[in-house]
Amino acid sequence: MSDTIEKLTGALGDFLKKAKEVGAQAVETVDRNGVVREAYERGTERTKTYAKIAKQSLELNRESEELRKVYTEIGRLYVEQNGAEATGFFAPLCAQAAATAEKIRNLEDEIRALRESVMPEGAEKDIEVEIGAFDDVVSADEDAARGE
Repeated sequence: MSDTIEKLTGALGDFLKKAKEVGAQAVETVDRNGVVREAYERGTERTKTYAKIAKQSLELNRESEELRKVYTEIGRLYVEQNGAEATGFFAPLCAQAAATAEKIRNLEDEIRALRESVMPEGAEKDIEVEIGAFDDVVSADEDAARGE
């Protein structure tokens, strides 16, 4: 999400920079009679073009992120359905996914054991820590940022 915000900030910063450049060029192109119509029209068109570039850049980033999510889901479903029987170049990737999933389960077990050692059954809790799926947390934050 921070990558998207950085891209947005950069695109808008570029837009403002170009708009200032166009405005400065318009002032510089005033002829002896003080007519700036041509420079104004050229500057207006360029500013509109830069705004469209910024808007389309944001749309491109949004669509790229959506495609990444789709690819991730395809991979997750493939591993769930074919992980054990994967062949070709999928085999090492599925093995890596299985090993990582096993590490995650082991870490969750260790955390659970540590919690139980600190907080015996029936004791009053002084703090609650929730471990959520990273992608779920990030997706929820991105959705909230978009107002969804």
